[in-house]
Amino acid sequence: MTTRPSHHDANAFTRRDIVSNAFKTMLLTSVLPLMPADAALPASAHRSINIMNFIRAEEPREPMDLMKPVREQMALVKAHKFPATWLLQYDALVEGPFVEFLKAEMPPDHEVGIWFEMNRRICDDAGLPWRGNPNWEWDYHVPVAYAIGYTPEERRKLADTAAATFKRVFGKDLKSVASWNLDAISIAHFSDKYGVDAFGNCRDQLATDGFTIWGCPIAAYYPSRNNAWSPALERKNQISTPMFRLLGQDPVYYYDNTLSYPDTMEPVWRSGQSEVFVDRFLDMIAHQPTQSFGYAQLGQENSFGWGAMGKGLTMQMPKLAQMQQEGKIAVETMSETGRRFKRMFKSTPTQAQVMLEDPFGHTNSPERTVWYQSKFLRANLHFRGTEFYLRDLHVYNDQFPQPFLTETVKQHGIEQRLLAALDGYHWSDDAARAHRPGRRAQGRFILIGSDDRQTPLAMMGRPIVTETASTLQTRVPLAVGGELLAVFREREIEFRVAGVPADMRLGLIFEWDPSRSALQDVADNRLHYRFRDFDYSMQVVNGVPSKTSIGVSIAGGKRGPLRLHMAQST
Repeated sequence: MTTRPSHHDANAFTRRDIVSNAFKTMLLTSVLPLMPADAALPASAHRSINIMNFIRAEEPREPMDLMKPVREQMALVKAHKFPATWLLQYDALVEGPFVEFLKAEMPPDHEVGIWFEMNRRICDDAGLPWRGNPNWEWDYHVPVAYAIGYTPEERRKLADTAAATFKRVFGKDLKSVASWNLDAISIAHFSDKYGVDAFGNCRDQLATDGFTIWGCPIAAYYPSRNNAWSPALERKNQISTPMFRLLGQDPVYYYDNTLSYPDTMEPVWRSGQSEVFVDRFLDMIAHQPTQSFGYAQLGQENSFGWGAMGKGLTMQMPKLAQMQQEGKIAVETMSETGRRFKRMFKSTPTQAQVMLEDPFGHTNSPERTVWYQSKFLRANLHFRGTEFYLRDLHVYNDQFPQPFLTETVKQHGIEQRLLAALDGYHWSDDAARAHRPGRRAQGRFILIGSDDRQTPLAMMGRPIVTETASTLQTRVPLAVGGELLAVFREREIEFRVAGVPADMRLGLIFEWDPSRSALQDVADNRLHYRFRDFDYSMQVVNGVPSKTSIGVSIAGGKRGPLRLHMAQST
């Protein structure tokens, strides 16, 4: 069993390795009035929560009663009359008591599907050699457990074996598939050949379970045939089954790697056991601006044991039931959410996650955040006490292939990052990453006077977020008077100030560690980037960008908003 590394030791620990340490620290309340979110919500907005528990038949690292969690989860879900999704790893599909238990106990509104991690049994049945630990039936290391450790043809064989065995065992077609690391080759095959309705993939994470995922959509999207982590821009490049991000991610603190454990809704972690966090997370999904679609997954894999998850899960379910009774969210199976998504959207819609209360109730320099997502971009405006700044800007391109699209991964410890125009974590220096004074990668706002004097902007009061059908507006009251308005649109973001002296204009200063950023040049009002030998850019409209020693300075025009056009050419 590996141990937790420093902030700079890449991809070296697993979620299980830190579960005991997660119980050793206590979480350190501000209540923000918002304009009633439902007054500004698009009429078609759908807010969905899936209860998804997945089941392994083998846990080689330590003795574990793998059946007790399944029995207890079933009893808890049935007590609240929730629909639920049960995903079986292949070993649980062909051995142990799990299939018979599910057949006997599942109500009609439950479903069963596949957790697509590899083990000895699926490799044997697919005619592939077992490349994991010879003493283990399941091996968690990336080249063994996940499809990217296999050739494209082997991935299709493994998918065929899983789908055929599932149909033989349950007498129905496979409709839901998830994993911590699905790839475009495998999901395209599941979608095209078997008509799977829903996929689930891991949240963004840093150095957990042997891999980093970074820059992906926040909730749900139609994946690109070239990259399972990226939304397709054009229909011809789109896999027709939607992908949903798993684990109920804390949108505020995860990004800066602040906590010593995964800050998700998983009931084994301190976050998932915190009533403050659970209440505020569910409020975000149920009540706050979400654009066209809001999504979260709750539940836990059985291999953590009932003792670790029971307290948190028992606390969460009544809270979820209350939200459901209010009629603000739909609790449904993964496949039903997938079918609903396909009925509602022909391509990836705009989405948002807005957390304007500190999710852990911190009152000393509380943090708040606003995420916006479209098929062209994702963006994050973050608030830390009176500071506010752009923390994340990513763009998407159908031509950008995911790592290990066709080649096989050989090592445990990999990165899967997308195209950043600003990466507030990876482009920060070591001191900032370790939460010490240093150079934090960010986009900070200033006012520029007629004499070119710069005045940094700070917040006075609290931001207000409203939305229309495809735009998200954030108003930030300023300490100097007036306000900054950020408008997030499907293809671009615009910024303007109001209520400031007429001779002052807005500026945006990007700062980062130049040795870590992807920026190559600034020319023709564009910021030009290169990452993994792939070129992309961001256009500045109504502003003049210039390269600095530590980033880019943008002076806004004297009239109209400063705009960052992020959509890539197709």
